[in-house]
Amino acid sequence: MHNLDRSIAEWRKDISRTRGLGPDTLDELESHLRETIHALVESGIPEAEAVQRAMEQLGPVGEVSAEFQKLSPATWLPVRIVRALAGVLALSILAEMVLFFQQRPWDAWLGAHVFTLALSRVVEVLLWVLGICFVIQRSFADFSTRRAEALVRVVHVFTAWACGLTLLGMIFGMGYSQQRWGRLWGWHPTEISGLCVLLWQAGFLAVQRYRRPSVRSLFVASLAGSGIIVAAVYGPVLFVLGAQAHGSAFLSLRPILLILAVNALFILAGLAPAGWLRVRKGVVS
Repeated sequence: MHNLDRSIAEWRKDISRTRGLGPDTLDELESHLRETIHALVESGIPEAEAVQRAMEQLGPVGEVSAEFQKLSPATWLPVRIVRALAGVLALSILAEMVLFFQQRPWDAWLGAHVFTLALSRVVEVLLWVLGICFVIQRSFADFSTRRAEALVRVVHVFTAWACGLTLLGMIFGMGYSQQRWGRLWGWHPTEISGLCVLLWQAGFLAVQRYRRPSVRSLFVASLAGSGIIVAAVYGPVLFVLGAQAHGSAFLSLRPILLILAVNALFILAGLAPAGWLRVRKGVVS
């Protein structure tokens, strides 16, 4: 069995270089390979020949790599669109900031603070869009295991970027606060809301890292997180404005409440069984 383990280890090392193959997929392929080898050995075929036949049945490493490349996250249309939008929006924010600071003295702390937080919100919005696309498509047909694994990595990358940018934005904001008012932190409602957003993003990232939830759980949680972020970011602002305007500013809550209500509907749809909008369930490969 030592030669078998060594052969499989070498095969796994070769195939692990394929982009888009996560540990779970590799384990699944190895398990299938071992089962095939065991069945061939049980039929009386020598172990060395059984290993060779099983690997031939599974396919050459190059073919397996090409097959998984077809199932990479980028092949899902919403992911490609969102990636393109991320670049366009980042450049738009940068251009808008350059125009803004041309009309007033440049402040590095403030500029970095605004830019990083704006990018963080863009990433969160795009993750929210992906969550809606996921729920809509899953309502008609479930995702294949390989596609689901790829989308789990997409959620992880987006969450990591959002969390890192929020952290940087808070650090730059503290630098600006120290420069402007002589303090790093003042427990202002907007500062507290920013901290709440950071804690949510860090917690969501930790859950992905240590609990490894399903792709449906991740996208439903990202939709719920979007509601949390909307409430945390705009709640304190509307509260302050409403208090100053004796309640008239609370009319601004209507579109936000509408967004939260729509978001709640998509969360409920995400919790429903896959393919619930069609009689005949299929699989999106």
